[in-house]
Amino acid sequence: MAADPTVPRLTAGAFFGASCRSVSTPSFQFSELTAIVPEKQVPRHTHETPHFILITEGAYLTEARNQNGICLPGTFIFNPAGTTHRDCFRSATGKFLSVSVGPNASHFLGRAIPFSSILSGNGIRMLGDRQIEHRIMRELRLSSSPVLLEEFGLELIGLLSGAEDATASRAVPQWLLLAQQMVEDCAGEDLRIEELASASGVHPVYLARAYRRHFGYSPGEHVRRCRLRRVQELLTRTVLPLTEVALQCGFCDQSQMTRLFTRSFGIPPARYRRLFRR
Repeated sequence: MAADPTVPRLTAGAFFGASCRSVSTPSFQFSELTAIVPEKQVPRHTHETPHFILITEGAYLTEARNQNGICLPGTFIFNPAGTTHRDCFRSATGKFLSVSVGPNASHFLGRAIPFSSILSGNGIRMLGDRQIEHRIMRELRLSSSPVLLEEFGLELIGLLSGAEDATASRAVPQWLLLAQQMVEDCAGEDLRIEELASASGVHPVYLARAYRRHFGYSPGEHVRRCRLRRVQELLTRTVLPLTEVALQCGFCDQSQMTRLFTRSFGIPPARYRRLFRR
């Protein structure tokens, strides 16, 4: 059936919203948006690419399956490629997170549900990981690391497509232990998950899910932990300026280091040094 020429077609990353912040990775585009078109003015439209929507503020109306009335903040929705609907905010204001899936990852959605569906919210929980959407939102707002966001997106694809079923063994495979060691050895560098997966002989989606399942964090989160431990060491054992500490530990600047260090340890680096320097 030919597409209706009167129905607007939205390309990847396009929504009826104004972007507050946006980060692109090799496989995804992550955006936090504010709705800008009133409910009655939103036309029926088609999304050309698959995407996820997390409602963060306002009351949302969706045609997705298993919905039960108005969707409140915390509702997480998946729309496959070709979705045609008139989803919109009923409230005067609305904000949402979008995760648009690019060609590098969309073909791994073959086993995913073929129709729009609510994945969490409204008493529904279809994803086994209860924190994945919150990790994405937190990272986008806190430091917007493309490396970490790419990993979170791949984890999300794995959850939705069933890739996690292949990682069910309790024993940590040898290739994954080697990948973990590689992460620790390269903690000062920006090691992309595609490079890590290639060296391990597995697909990035599989690696992302296996790493989380067996170790409780992603490769990028592991890198960040290693860097922060190194910051602790330099703060207590040296008098290096904080800008130099940040650069030696792989952070792009002192501001990023301070933000992440404070979130992890509860106090900023300068105060930590005053309290614990040996």
